[in-house]
Amino acid sequence: MSQGYTEDYKMKKSPVKKVKDDRKQFGSKRLPIVLAKRDGSIERIQEPEKCHSQPTILIKPRDTENRSLSPTQKCIPQTIIKKEEPYQPCLQKSGNEEQVQPQTDMKAPVKVIDDYMQFINEGLSNCLLDQTDFLVIGCLGLQGVGKSTLMSDIANKPNLFATSTSEYLETTQNCTAGIDAYITKNRIILLDCQPILSSSVAYSASHKRMGQSIDQSGLLVDNEMISLQLAAFLLSVCHVVLLVQDWFFDPNIFKILQTAEMLKPAMPTSHRNEELVEYFPHIVFVQNKSFYSDFSIEHIKTVQHVYSQLFARSRLHIQSGISIANGNVISELNPFNCGEPINLFVLANSEKDNNSEKNGYHKMHPGQPILMQEFRKQLLGLPISPLTHNQLTEKTWFHYCAKVWDLIKKSQFFNEYNRLHT
Repeated sequence: MSQGYTEDYKMKKSPVKKVKDDRKQFGSKRLPIVLAKRDGSIERIQEPEKCHSQPTILIKPRDTENRSLSPTQKCIPQTIIKKEEPYQPCLQKSGNEEQVQPQTDMKAPVKVIDDYMQFINEGLSNCLLDQTDFLVIGCLGLQGVGKSTLMSDIANKPNLFATSTSEYLETTQNCTAGIDAYITKNRIILLDCQPILSSSVAYSASHKRMGQSIDQSGLLVDNEMISLQLAAFLLSVCHVVLLVQDWFFDPNIFKILQTAEMLKPAMPTSHRNEELVEYFPHIVFVQNKSFYSDFSIEHIKTVQHVYSQLFARSRLHIQSGISIANGNVISELNPFNCGEPINLFVLANSEKDNNSEKNGYHKMHPGQPILMQEFRKQLLGLPISPLTHNQLTEKTWFHYCAKVWDLIKKSQFFNEYNRLHT
């Protein structure tokens, strides 16, 4: 018995030795201890094999997270962008077509400022477009110098603006009251102003104030104030201002022009009114209804010298390239003979031209139609400078005009000037 027991005992391995053998076989991994029969040792050996194969399964999902996108997944955002792109230009195109729709031509001028010196919002606003390519030309002058006729010739439409007839001259009435406006096909805005320092304007103003006790001196001062306000308005909203005369020099009209330049309000550039910008247009001196002697070299040279000295300290642009003395109209009238050209243009008298042709006198100029054609060509070729710090469209320009007129009516400079002259 003892011998058989010892043999059986020897055949059995000790638990400590068995654990060492398992470590050699499965490495440093710690295996679970299963309490089972001897036959269950096979299950204990197979269980770690299953646990050993699990890490290869856990690593695969991590690889799938970092793998590159398939071609179908890459194309998904691109297809969305391509679907949105074609619709954007279509919307912009339809908007532009609505804004640039051609409008009907104006048949007659409309009022911008009436004879009561009130700004009219209706009329011209219906003919304005939302575009920036436009030119504003204003006209100043005394009564009967041919302002309305000149503006009609610039528009190439005779008798567009009402002109003085014999009936108006006999009754000393003025045709234009306030400011009339007309827009041509090529988007030129013409502003025809009532005569400045006109006795007929003062007379009509006295009839409108029948209930008020105003003496003659008060009417004259009031007429001068209206002339200054209208002149300041044109200097603020026009690209070009034509100063029309029918002879060489009138000191009264130049006094109004220089005083209006001094009194016209500066426009703010921001909502906080931190900065002020003063705009000064191009001034063109037009001598209308001229005789043949007015086209001589001596006359043009003298007029240019006087105007240059008179506006030496002015900020108005008087050298813009519009001149009869540049050598393109009449070869003798050139900078070599007449000096440095300024904005001076001489137009002939149509009635005198007809008489001179009948009598055979030399006219000294190519004729009124050619002169007017050359004047219109130089005027429309003038480079346009912006009125404000922002580029204006026709519609925003009209709102700007209303704001300027309101500032002029409420300006303390005009009130102080009026007080000093009463």
